[in-house]
Amino acid sequence: MVAEISGLLSGTQPPPPSRPRPLLESLSESEVRVLRYLPTNLTGPEIARELYVSPNTVRTHIKNLYAKLGTHHRAEAVERARALGLLAPSRTASATR
Repeated sequence: MVAEISGLLSGTQPPPPSRPRPLLESLSESEVRVLRYLPTNLTGPEIARELYVSPNTVRTHIKNLYAKLGTHHRAEAVERARALGLLAPSRTASATR
């Protein structure tokens, strides 16, 4: 541990990876249900059919998810949710480790 601290102070070791910033507002149960479908290839209307809700409801939940996760795109939202432990790691990421 002393070697790590010395390395950090001397600039020879990179700093440890930072933890993702926490959510500003927690996700509702409905938002979590929609979030679980985001890593799939299903479209918004297909997710709506799976959850027995309207496509407008799914669009609203996705918009809220993006705001709460601080993202603008589906892939960003999935990546951030995985970093926060809200979704399981991707199979490709765990296979390369």
